[in-house]
Amino acid sequence: TSSEAMDTLGQYKITVWEEESFQGKRCEFLMECPSIMERGFRKIRSIKVESGPWVGFEYPEYQGQQFILEKGDYPRWEAWSGNSGYRTEHLLSFRPVKCANHNDSKAILYEAENFQGHKFELSDDYPSLQAMGWGNKEVASIKVNAGA
Repeated sequence: TSSEAMDTLGQYKITVWEEESFQGKRCEFLMECPSIMERGFRKIRSIKVESGPWVGFEYPEYQGQQFILEKGDYPRWEAWSGNSGYRTEHLLSFRPVKCANHNDSKAILYEAENFQGHKFELSDDYPSLQAMGWGNKEVASIKVNAGA
């Protein structure tokens, strides 16, 4: 709704550049961008987050590897990918991370890839999954049904 848009205006601001080290074409955003290519960019190679947490995606339409972008400068891909071991030298879509009402958050953990095997439903904070009955040391896949 338009009132929701007015409430969040100013809470989220990100500036992106087509080249590393804040060079080349640039654009500021206050809201999501499903495809930077629709804005005439080939890719995003550097970023400055001025306010709000954002999530950047490797591919358009919020697909592929994702990276959390907090307030600060990201002059090159290493700045957003860190030590993740996953190398992507550009991002093609991004959106702000809206803080959800915690009561509305729901996720399901799965012991196997592709949402297979034993599952465990979450709707609250769990400091120890093992203490809550999750028998594995790892989670292979997660489905977030609502919230953040």
